Amino acid sequence: MSEILISSGDKGGTGKSMVSAVAVDRKISAGEPVALLEGDEGQPDIALRYAQHPLVRLGAVNLNRAGDAETAVALFGEWLEQQQSHDVIVNLPSAAGDTLDNLADVIVGVCQDLGHIVQVAYSLGMHRTSSDGLRKSLSHGLLGAVPAENRLVIYPEFLGRAAAFDWAKTPDRAAYLSEGGREAVMPALRPDVLRDKVLALPGSFTDLLAPDAGLSLTERMMFQRWLRVAHAALAAGAAATA
Repeated sequence: MSEILISSGDKGGTGKSMVSAVAVDRKISAGEPVALLEGDEGQPDIALRYAQHPLVRLGAVNLNRAGDAETAVALFGEWLEQQQSHDVIVNLPSAAGDTLDNLADVIVGVCQDLGHIVQVAYSLGMHRTSSDGLRKSLSHGLLGAVPAENRLVIYPEFLGRAAAFDWAKTPDRAAYLSEGGREAVMPALRPDVLRDKVLALPGSFTDLLAPDAGLSLTERMMFQRWLRVAHAALAAGAAATA
């Protein structure tokens, strides 16, 4: 069966797009075709990076439609039906949960009826409001609409150590894990000058490891190490869908 990873999370600034980009790169580095859906037509965060890649099928649907969630879900379903048996990465925009959570059962139901295994990744912020958003998604949102083993909470390391996040200190985290929920740490790409350089260069992350891609030898070695750890983080979170 094919897989769908929906990259969701806080209002913004928690690395949802990085998770999506790494997920796409993990597929194509293994020679597997993948479909990428950008959930914000006006700001396609990662589509440009993969626009020329032969293994990536791109799409864009505005999934942040406050007051018109039904249209957003209908457009998503129409796009998904065209993807055949491809694995799919969905890069949700900021605040998409406000639009989609009330129809999470419909979204997941459409994916499942089309033969996809659905995983939802939730990129956390550090503070209590982020924990509250995660609880909301678990109780009546996208996370709650998939089996516990297909839920992945991601701690973006560029914000801080996992143990410092509010969610890591709550009793709800223990309950989440006991039910079979998964966690992963998305490593921080450091130093900042390397991160900025990587984000400014075109092409897939794996392609940037080539000698003529624009990174120095030392930068390539550091980036290769980061990419290996980032791939492994998502692979561990996806183990239940294999």
